[in-house]
Parts: sequence; structure tokens; C-alpha cells
Amino acid sequence: MSRITTLPIKELYRLDSVRELYNLAKVNHETFTIPDYQRGYRWEANIHIEALLKDVFDFMNTNRNIDDRYCLQPIVVTQSSTHKGAWEVIDGQQRLITIYMLLNALGLPTFNLVFESRPKSNDFLAQLIANGKANHDDPDFHFMSEAWAKIKQWLKDKNNQDPGFDLEYKPVLWKNVNVIWYDIESTSREINIDVFNRLNIGKIPLNDAELVKALLLSKIKGRYKDAVELTMRQSEINNEWHRIEIELRKPQKWGFITGNVHKEYDSHIEFLFDLMAKNRAKGTAEQKYTTYLWFEHQVNAAGRKPEAQADMAIKLWGQVKDAYARVNSWFCDNNVGSDTAIYHYVGYLLASRKVQVYDLYNDSFEKSRKGFRDHLRGLVKDTLKGIKLDELKYGEDDDTIKMVLLLFNVLTCEKIADGMYNRFPFDRYNEIAKERRSRGGWSLEHIFAQNSRDPMKDPKAALHWLADTQKSIKNISSVIKTIKNDSQSEQEKSEIDLTKLKVQIEKMQQSHPNTLDMDAFNNLKNKVNNIFGEVDRHPLSNLALLSTVDNSTLNNAVFPTKRNRIIELEKEGRFIPPCTRNVFLKFYSPSDSQPYYWSRNDQDAYLAQIKKMINDFMKN
Repeated sequence: MSRITTLPIKELYRLDSVRELYNLAKVNHETFTIPDYQRGYRWEANIHIEALLKDVFDFMNTNRNIDDRYCLQPIVVTQSSTHKGAWEVIDGQQRLITIYMLLNALGLPTFNLVFESRPKSNDFLAQLIANGKANHDDPDFHFMSEAWAKIKQWLKDKNNQDPGFDLEYKPVLWKNVNVIWYDIESTSREINIDVFNRLNIGKIPLNDAELVKALLLSKIKGRYKDAVELTMRQSEINNEWHRIEIELRKPQKWGFITGNVHKEYDSHIEFLFDLMAKNRAKGTAEQKYTTYLWFEHQVNAAGRKPEAQADMAIKLWGQVKDAYARVNSWFCDNNVGSDTAIYHYVGYLLASRKVQVYDLYNDSFEKSRKGFRDHLRGLVKDTLKGIKLDELKYGEDDDTIKMVLLLFNVLTCEKIADGMYNRFPFDRYNEIAKERRSRGGWSLEHIFAQNSRDPMKDPKAALHWLADTQKSIKNISSVIKTIKNDSQSEQEKSEIDLTKLKVQIEKMQQSHPNTLDMDAFNNLKNKVNNIFGEVDRHPLSNLALLSTVDNSTLNNAVFPTKRNRIIELEKEGRFIPPCTRNVFLKFYSPSDSQPYYWSRNDQDAYLAQIKKMINDFMKN
């Protein structure tokens, strides 16, 4: 078992509150021992030391209340088995030694440090602080010398800039800068070394989740006098914790609820803690441990009595389970019919980045299930306000078009009561969306190639185009095109035989890159494009959602080539949005439309289906 609390720097000098809590005898000042399994002091002056000094300085200059706290990373300790009344430092040695030097440099009271296996470091550190004489013969001495010089010079520079600097910096460091005191309450050297290895060699830091867990499990002691009963209750919480963590780690569920969450989580349950604490941190250093501090505040606000704090800890754990049940209900709302609405509305709003999951979580408390569903529908409708589908253009309204096409896909799935695609896979959509940093993400695919009229200049690319086209049309004998007559009121059908065209392509394909006639190739390419499609290239009616990576493989290809490649990509396991797949399979086109030719009629039918789906939703 462990105990955890937050302490201002001044209490490291004398831990009266901790000793009172533990029923330990008070001392004049504390002693911290650095055990033999710890490595030497290795903080670098221009990186770690400067960062700590600057963090405190930046906090001092923020608009803050007098009681606001800045929290340093945890110091993990246990009562020393070799030095009576002292504390063995399991993790946080580097930070603690730096604080020790900073307190001495500022002339503030400080604690004692004892290096168990490095007695020379004890003497050197005392002499360094007393006379400032550096020594670089030993690694420990070198890094301590550099750190001390950095601290002294930094404080000197600040005082030169502002003669009253010390008067403000000292009380902030002394009272407002906190450390998280994490006592693992172990008397076993083996356990202490194991904890040290996990935190240092494995590079696994104590995150908010672990700190909250330690807080809740330690505080419930106040309600259970019987050790067996306490152990059973703690085991029950541990098991519930594990089940929630396992459920949240399921890719479909996690990808759905964290569609627009930027913070990376080692423990997924920490996401629930952030929801409860209204913590929208993106994981920056300035925002570390704010979630833990919120939970600690709730416990302390219950009063000083152990029973009251235990009741609050139990209540908080109940709220954690309720938070999981709430977000899980969004995902598991997968019954047939209208019950899929919450899943699809929440998923769309998060994936389109129009709302934050924190806001939806808060909204869900204030409404009935039906009220929440109606609220979500209203939020989805709000995303469409002012949008005129006929006027959307590629290159001008790309983000809006992507949002509209995402909603078209989502509503298509939501409308299907049963079947393979009755739930839009938001986890896969969001996974691709988060690839934007590496030039991935989602893009707009032109159904009829946007650059189809542009001449190609690279012979190798031209030969590749010929090979793809020849493969795609080898089994097509003719194309029937529908064209308007001179009156523009009637349509005629024209059948184009492809025999000669395929011979031309095959013959040109035999050319060497160095001998390929590019003018002749571009003329042939335009002829092919005229046969397989002739549409307005940039409106919504010629656009579909496709990942940027997959889109790059379809550039300049004619419609039958794109169609075949879409089918191949889906067979390879790539995620093709259902409506993108549908449009290349001519799902929305008139029944007499050929599968290999993308016409204006196809384009009009596709846009009509988008309009119908969205208009039906807006009216419902």
C-alpha cells in the first residue's frame, strides 16, 4: 500500500503534516538518503536545471490566485531502514538534489542529503555550496558543479534585471511550488529496487492515473478498520479498474471516443479522470498533474477526518465507474433502428472536430436519453447551417466538403438497420485523420480525374499510366455514352468501340522511355479521358472521401482504373468509406449506366443522393 499527498517545497525542510499523519516523531529538519542502487547526479545545467528555474519563474509571472500551485513531478520515498527517522529516495533524486541546491542558493532553510554509497559526494556538495569551488574529476562532482554555477548565475542575472526579484521568487518557490509526495510504505529493499527499476530503467513515469489510484486506495483506509475487509475492498477496486482499462483499450471503442483528443494516454482510464476533472490538457509540461490535483482537492475538501476522506474516495470511484458507463453507452448504443443515432451523432461530432468530448460528457448529465439524442441531432444540424451544397467547390471549401461527405457516409450507415455497414467505423476514420502530421489524413478524391486534361511530361509516369489503363479496359469492348442533342432537352446514346483504342495503347506501351513520343501520348490520353468521362471536375458532385495515401495512387487515372484500384485497396484491408466505394461501383447511378463510364448523369445522381440524405435528416 502507498500514501500520497501534495506538499509545498517548504515542507521538505520539516514534514510536520506527514509525520502527524503517520504518527511519527517530529524532527528539526528532514533527512533524505540516496540509496546505493541510485545512479549519480546527472542533470545538465542548460537543459534540466534551466527548465526547472524557468518553470518556476514562468509560474510566478502568470495571472494567478495567491493559493494557486505549480506541481513538480513526484518524489517517491519510503521510510529508511538504514537511517532512523530519514526518508529513502526511490525516485526523484535529480529533482531533490537540485531543489536542495536552489534553496541553499536563495538562503532558505533546507533538508539534509545523505549519499549512502557515495560519501565523497556528501563532502563535495557541502564544500561546493560553502565556497563555490568546482571540481570536474568525478562525474557526480562535474554535474553538481555545473548545476550550482547555473543556479547562481541565473539568480544573479535575474536580480540584475530586477533588484526585487528575490523578494518575489523566494515565497513562490517556498509556498506555491509543490511536489507530489508518494510514499510506497515498503520496508523491503527488494521491493524498493523493483520500483526504482520500473520508474527509471523502464522509463515509465508516474502519470495522473497511477497517482489517482494511489490516492483513492490509500484514503479508503479510513473507512475499514479490519485489515481483511480493507484488502478485499481494495482488491475489488483494482479488479474494476482493470476491467475498465481493458475495455477502453479496445481499438474500436478507444478510437471512437477519442476522435479529437490530442493528449496521449499511457493508462486509458486517465481519460475518464480528465473528463471528471474537466482537464483539457494536451500533455504539455505546464499542465502536468492537474487531474491528480483535482482529485486530491475533492478528497481534502471532505475534511480532515479519515472517515470523511474515505467516504469521498469511495464516492469518487463510483463517479469514475459512472463516467465509464456513460461514454460506453455512446459506443454500445448499437441496437437496430434509431438507437444507433447516439453512436453516429457523437462519432460524427467528435470526428468532424465540431465539439469536444468534454462538452458532450457534461451535456449528457443534464438530459434524459431522448433529450440527449435530440440535443446531439441539433448539434449535427448546426454544423450544416449556411452550407449550400450546389455551391461548394474544390480548392475553396475543402474542409466543408470533407465534413459534408463524412456526414453523408455516417447518415448512410445510420439509415441501415442491419448489415455489415450499419455502424460507421469511426476508429478507422480517426486513425487516418490523425496521420495528418505525417502528410497523411483525409483528402478529396476526384471521381473523374482533376488533372485529366493536363499534359504529362515524365515518360516513365506516362508508361505507368498506359499500363494501368490497358489493364483496366482490356475486358471492355465498347462504351455507351449518353449525350444531349442540340435542343438540350433530349438525350441520345452513342456506342464507342474500343478495339482500335486498345491497340493504340498496347502499341505505345511497348515504347522505351527515351523514345516515347510525349505529344502523341498526351493526345491519346485526352482521347481516353473523353471516352470515359466528361464532367465538371471541381464541385461536390465529383468528389469523394479517400485517405491521402490511397489518393496518391489514383492520380490522373481514368474512371475504370480508379474503380479497379478502389476494389483492390478494399481487398487489401484498406479503409474505403462506404459511400466512396458505392460511388465507384455506380451505386447511385441510373440503372442503365455503364460501370466504366463516369457521366454527367452519374454526377447528378450522386449529388442528388447526397442532398436527399442530408435534407431528410434536416427535416426529420
